[in-house]
Amino acid sequence: MINQQRDVILVTGGAGYIGSQLIRDLATDPDFANYTIRIYDNLQRNRLSGLMDLPGKGRYEFIEGDILDRLNLERAMQDARAVVHLAAIVRSPLSFDHPEWTEQVNHWGTAAVVEAAINSGVPQLVYTSSASVYGPGGPFVETDICRPIGPYAISKRKGEEEVLQGGERGLRVTIARLGTTFGNAPAMRFDAVAGRLVYLVGVGRPMIIHGSGQQIRPLIHVQDASAVLRLCLVDSKTEGEIINAATVNPAINEIARALQTLVPDTLMRYTDQHLLTEVSFSVDSTKLINMGFQPQFDLGQGLKEMLARWRGFRPSVG
Repeated sequence: MINQQRDVILVTGGAGYIGSQLIRDLATDPDFANYTIRIYDNLQRNRLSGLMDLPGKGRYEFIEGDILDRLNLERAMQDARAVVHLAAIVRSPLSFDHPEWTEQVNHWGTAAVVEAAINSGVPQLVYTSSASVYGPGGPFVETDICRPIGPYAISKRKGEEEVLQGGERGLRVTIARLGTTFGNAPAMRFDAVAGRLVYLVGVGRPMIIHGSGQQIRPLIHVQDASAVLRLCLVDSKTEGEIINAATVNPAINEIARALQTLVPDTLMRYTDQHLLTEVSFSVDSTKLINMGFQPQFDLGQGLKEMLARWRGFRPSVG
């Protein structure tokens, strides 16, 4: 049953890694106490854990659907006060896997979300983009020119352009360029750089580092990412803005050494790889901090809590 008043926060991709954390945080955040959290997800990765054991105080609705299904998407938009658009084909920033499908979902799927929001009279859209849209170099600020590399980054940048056009048509929009997320959430990912290294350490394998390991990657803890998105929903200063959201810019070697501190007997092995793995990029999140945001989690905390998920393979991390 869809509510008949505009008291809904719609989260596309709400069963995914970031979404599974966000839908729980919305339910326990006093700013959203009177809202129903509607989750729209195609469950492509079968992350049913993202929908299980939700907070008892929350009011939830779930619609299984794809963002490319415009009719179902507009149905999900009914009575929504805001949309947080997370649904995407998620790849590591430099991945070249499945370029056509990545473009279709991340670019044209975002265009469908924008159009459905406007047609349904939704006032506000928060779009989760990626720090990878800048391309190599940095630290980048929000006004720097974007030169994305690879299908994922290019498709996220095109998604931004669709959102900005929606803003010109009266939709209140915010674009959050998130760093790569790490840390525990109900629906986990272990394929991005920090998560991949945690997985290898967790099961007792050497950390395989492609290239020199000096490449820099912007990161943000998943709970901090959730806090940024909730800030964008309530703070009028974020409307119409593009905001970098990364809390640390470590080199891959720095991530690996932090894991070695937790598990000293872990080996590191370097391997040659495609030249693109040597690309380094970082972002400056001063604008976000000046809006009053303060991160709550550092790199060490996030790695430790993720590693604890693999405790059956080794003694508990101290």
